[in-house]
Parts: sequence; structure tokens; C-alpha cells
Amino acid sequence: MGAKGSLSVIRFAGLLGAALALALLFLQPSLIEVARNLVFDQFQRLSPREQIQTPVRIVEIDDAALAKYGQWPWPRHRLATVIDRLNEAGAAAIVFDIILAEEDRTSPSNIAQSWLSSPTLAPIVSELNNTDAMEVDHDTILAASMKAAPTVLHLTANSIASDRTCKPALPASRTQGMPAQELAGAAASFGEIIPALDQFREAADGEGFARAGLSDDTVVRSAPLIALACNGREVYPSLAIEALRVAAPRLDPQFAPRKFIKAASERPCRTHITGIANQSVSEVVLCKLRIPTTEDGQIWINYSRPDSVAKRSLSVTKVLGNLEQPLSDAERAELAQAVGGRIVMLGASAEGLRDVLITPLGDDRPGVHIHADIIEQVLSGQTLYRAWDLMRPVEIAGAVIVTILLLIFLPKLPATTGFSIWAVLTVLASGAAYFMFAAQQTLLDPITPGIVITSAFVGAFVVMFQHEQIARKFVRGAFGKFLSPLILERLERDPSLLKLEGEEREITAFFSDVRGFTSISEPLEPEQVTTFLNQYFTPMTRIVVEHRGLVDKYMGDGMAAMWNAPIDVDDHPQKACRAALEMVKALKGLNEKWEADKSLPLPEIKIGIGLHTEKAFVGNFGSEDRLEYSMLGDMVNLTSRLESATKQFGVPIIISEDTWARVHDFASVALGTIKVKGREEKVVVFALVGDEEVAATDEFQSFKASFEAGVVAITDGDETTALYHFGACREGPMFGIEEAVEKFSESRAEVRAALTHAKENPEKTPS
Repeated sequence: MGAKGSLSVIRFAGLLGAALALALLFLQPSLIEVARNLVFDQFQRLSPREQIQTPVRIVEIDDAALAKYGQWPWPRHRLATVIDRLNEAGAAAIVFDIILAEEDRTSPSNIAQSWLSSPTLAPIVSELNNTDAMEVDHDTILAASMKAAPTVLHLTANSIASDRTCKPALPASRTQGMPAQELAGAAASFGEIIPALDQFREAADGEGFARAGLSDDTVVRSAPLIALACNGREVYPSLAIEALRVAAPRLDPQFAPRKFIKAASERPCRTHITGIANQSVSEVVLCKLRIPTTEDGQIWINYSRPDSVAKRSLSVTKVLGNLEQPLSDAERAELAQAVGGRIVMLGASAEGLRDVLITPLGDDRPGVHIHADIIEQVLSGQTLYRAWDLMRPVEIAGAVIVTILLLIFLPKLPATTGFSIWAVLTVLASGAAYFMFAAQQTLLDPITPGIVITSAFVGAFVVMFQHEQIARKFVRGAFGKFLSPLILERLERDPSLLKLEGEEREITAFFSDVRGFTSISEPLEPEQVTTFLNQYFTPMTRIVVEHRGLVDKYMGDGMAAMWNAPIDVDDHPQKACRAALEMVKALKGLNEKWEADKSLPLPEIKIGIGLHTEKAFVGNFGSEDRLEYSMLGDMVNLTSRLESATKQFGVPIIISEDTWARVHDFASVALGTIKVKGREEKVVVFALVGDEEVAATDEFQSFKASFEAGVVAITDGDETTALYHFGACREGPMFGIEEAVEKFSESRAEVRAALTHAKENPEKTPS
């Protein structure tokens, strides 16, 4: 399959994975909901709401109060005393998180009624009937106190419907905006709402239900602000909303936004519900205070730190004091400081009375404090925002866009890089979601895009991995014996570096040949020829590989190699030249070995090496049945001609001028020029005899000066000077090109003979 076909298959697999993920997300399985909730919980733990002010004070019926005033329930005249003192202290609203749906059994008339069935107590009842005590009714006392203070009652919400008569909400508590019939199918719905006693409802300023949104793991993450009951006929507000509504005119301005205080001073606040009929609720508005909700009218609770419970708590003993005498001036001042201008909620925190709920922060918190958290976040403008009908399309659209971009570039990258990109995208999605939570109180779901992107990545990655395994197998099979381990490892990690379709790139080409191989092999048996070539090519191949070259092919006794392909190799001309010099050195050791090995009757083996640096075409060439990674081009032919020219010049290594320009600090001498078929200009060639260390020696510099001067003299036809310079070359080391010195000396003699013949036959001398 071609590269384009492979990319298409990878992208299709990724799109298929993303499509399956989207289908799963639309089904909304509970596991995804659990994962989303756990992420939001973690956000809350990392950045809980800062409780800068305490607009809500919780007056707790705690263990100390029970120990001081007796067991619960208390006579309601005692609750009346609590209301009177809180009202006197300036509470903006007094909210009951206590059920008052039944008459007070401790009222004298109710007690007397229960005593009539007792022979012992019945006479006492007869005596009481003749006194004023029977006229005392604790519920009446409490109702009177309620009427004199801004109070809010607790409604009990039950999921199971009953045959009780459904009572509508108090006139002031009735909501505006979306009516019950439009909220059907959208808002939370209860079987029935059990209100407080009628006399309390007539005295109170508001009433609201107290219900938390329990999830499957019993963690309270949200609470409904409005709800339906009585078979969907009536709409009721929550206790928190009613507390805000009733408290608005008396609330200390430091605890609320200016627009809320201003609107409350101009007209009575009413709860207004907005949304899409029979589909969703979007927000609840109260005196210009906009409270975003979920699609079913719930508010995500932005919890304060666990220590906020203690900050807003006030024991009821601080309100009642000593029941036998009124509060002192200091106690009244202290109480006014604690509750003045605040919403005061009366609830139980004593063991056995309180309703303890679990928050996303991991702590157990009394239910009344959860209502306080709702009120505080609304007043501070730190309400968590997640509009399902808006957020979900945004999250899915974002996931789809990122997935498409990912699938455009991912197939072109190695799997490891793709995995890194996936990991970065996943972290970025989570990081962006956390940033929106911490900075904007917006709940963005990282699970949805994470699942879509991951599914697309997994689908694409499976196909990419299969393709990479095929590519790795090809790389290992094609180059395993001819590339250095480092280059091979890079190719295996990133097969895309290997452009199998072919490319033009600059390389240093290498050709070598054993001189006189035909005459060497003629007296040998086939097995001996095989042994000889194996013993020769093994170290030569290793030298190429160690210097980060690639062996192209073996051609009988010849070998072709290249540097800077299939991947980039820094300073490839230098590496190729060092490999050639090391081969010549290694051949000396081989000759010594063969001389000692009588089973291989070999003469002294000499080789010729040609090196040239230029652009060439490299890639897979051959037929559909068999391909080889190789090099093609005119520069390859030139390199082969340079190797052949080593016989003509009598040197082991010849490099072109293009290669020499890259390694001019190596030890090399100019040989002159050669004519190559297919090239108009002659090619300047050099004999490579050593590396930089050899080039720096005085002996080489002296030899180089004499040799090149002799070559120039021959070119100019100056025989005397040529003889002199080549004679000087023989006076010191000749760096392995003794044969070249002799050949150039013979060439000088041929020039002299030609010149002498021309003098003796002037008529044949060309003009």
C-alpha cells in the first residue's frame, strides 16, 4: 500500500474511533457521568470557594444546647424566644431548617388531652381546666413571633405521592416566569410537598423546600432551586431562594451586589424562572440576581473550605443564654454583631438530630450548611456555571475539531510522537477545564473531548502501529547488516525518516575494488574464493557501518556504499574518508593474516577506493517483486570512474575535488585531472593518504610540495624539474603512494621521449 493509502487508512480508523465515542457519549452511560463528577470534585478540592464574608449565620441546636435546655423537641415557645432575640439583633431573615408540620405536643392543652386516659393524671387535668394555663398554646406563641419577624419555613419534599390535599405555595413565594405546565419534563418533581402548620404559614414571609441533589455515590454536588409537586400542578422555590428573597430588604449591603440591594429597595423580590418550555431551565432571577442552573433547575454548589462550617456556626445557647433571665447588654451586643444584617438559619447539629451529607471536598457537612453555601455563592457571584444545552455542544464541537486536526498530522508522525501529542492534548484539556473552573467558575467537561480524542488516537494508533511494525521489519531486513546501530535505531523509531519513494539528497558515494581479482581468483578453488571474499568484506563492511555509512551492494570483489542516506549524517565526507583510510590500514592486517594462512595462497592484496560528494537520487529501486535501497545518478558513475582511476595513478584512494573541498585539512595530494564520459569538463582528483594528524606533519608537507611540483612540471613538459621533484619524494616517507611516484616518473620519461622524437622529426611535429 502506498503512503497516501496508508494515511487514508489511519485517518479512517481514527474517525471511526471518534464516531463510536460520540455515539457512546450521546447515550450518556453512568460510568461517564461518574468520571465527569469525579473530575469536577477534584477541581473543587484544588480550588474551593474562598469564604471572604459570612452573610449566613447558622444557629445550631447542638449538643451543648441539649445538655443545657433538655432533649429535643423543645417547647415551641422556646423557639419563639429564639426568633424574638434574633429579630431584635437585626437578622435579615430567620430561616427554619426544622420541620414544623405537626402541633406542639408540649402545649398544656395537648398534654392534658394525653393525660385523660390515665386514672392518676385525669384529676390533675380537671384542676388545670379551671386555670389560665390551658389557654397557653406554644404554637400560637411561635406564630406570633414569626409574624413579627422576617421568617422562612421549611417544606418537606417527598418523592412518593400521597392522597393528602395539595396546598399551593404562599402568595409571596410563588414563582414567576415559566409556569408549571412549561416546567413539566424539565424541573425536578416530587410526589408531594408537606408544608408547616397553617398558622405558621399565615405568619411567615416565605417557605421553601430543602432537598439536596444526591448522586449515586451519595455526594451532594447540586441542589434544585425550584421543583414541581402535586402531580406537576404547583411550583415551589427552594429554602435558599426564599431565604434570599425574604432577607433582601434587610440584608447588609456589604454582603450582596449593589444591583440586588437596589432592586430589593424598589420593589418586593419575586423568583423568576427562565428557560425553554418543556425542555430545560436556564436560570433563576431574583431582584436582578441571575443564578444559572442546570437544565433541570439545579444549582451546582461551589463549596467553601471545610473550616467555613465553624466560621458561620453559632450555638443557640448564645441566643437563649440563661432562660431564667434576659440577655445582658453585652450579650445582646455580641449577638447583634454576629447576626445583624445576615441571613440566620436555625438547624440541628447535635448527634442524632443532624442530617449529615457528603460534599465533593470529601468532608461530612450538616445539610443546613449546604444551604448556606448556596446562599453565599449566589451573593458573592461565585456560582458555578454549566448550561448543559450550551456546554455539551461546545465540548463536542471542540473535541471534533481537535480530532480532525489531530488526524491530519498524526499519521505523518511516528507513534511515539503521536502518543506524546495525545498526552499533551489530554493534559491541556484537563488544564483548560481547571482554569475555567478556577478563574471563571465555569464547569467544562474534559471527559467528553478526552474520550473522543483518545478513541480517535487509539483507532489511528492501532493502524499506525501495524504500519510501523511492517516498516521496522523492512528497515531491519533491508539495513540491519549495513547500517550503524545508532542509525538503525533511529530509523526503527521513526521510519518516516526513510523516504522509500526516493528523494534527491547530497551524499558521499564510495566504490572499492580488489585489484587484479581475476588473476588472484583463477588458481583458487571456489570455496577458497568464498572464504577470501568473506574474510575481506566482513571487516570492510564493519568499518563502513561504524562510520555511519550504508553498504549499498556487493559486486563480485567490489563494494558500493554511501553516506548521508537514508538519514542525515553530519560531516559525511569526513566520515567516508576516515572509513576509506581505515580500510587501507585494515588491509595490511589482512595481508599479514593471509600470508601466514597457507590454506589461502594469496599474493599481496591491494584495493582501490573512489569517493565523491554530490547530489544523487536515493531510494527503493528495482521491480515490483524485489526492491533495493540504492543510489542513482551521474555522480555514482563518476565515483566508479574514480575507483578505476586508482589503477592508472597507482594510489589506493582517490577523492574528487568536491569531496576534497570538504576535507581539505586531511592529508591529500593533487593528481591532476581525468576525463569522464558524459562530462564536458575534466575532473580534478586527489590522492587521499591520511587524516588531519598526518597533514600536520613536516614530512607530509615536504612530500606534498615535491609531489605536486612534479605533477605541475610534467604538465608543463619540464622533464628536468619533474625528475628533481620526484627524486625528492623518494628521500622520505611516501605515505603509501610509492607506486604513484613511480608512475609519474615513467610519465615524465614518456614525455621526454615524445619531445625527443619531435625534435628528430620536425616535419611531424604538430603546430
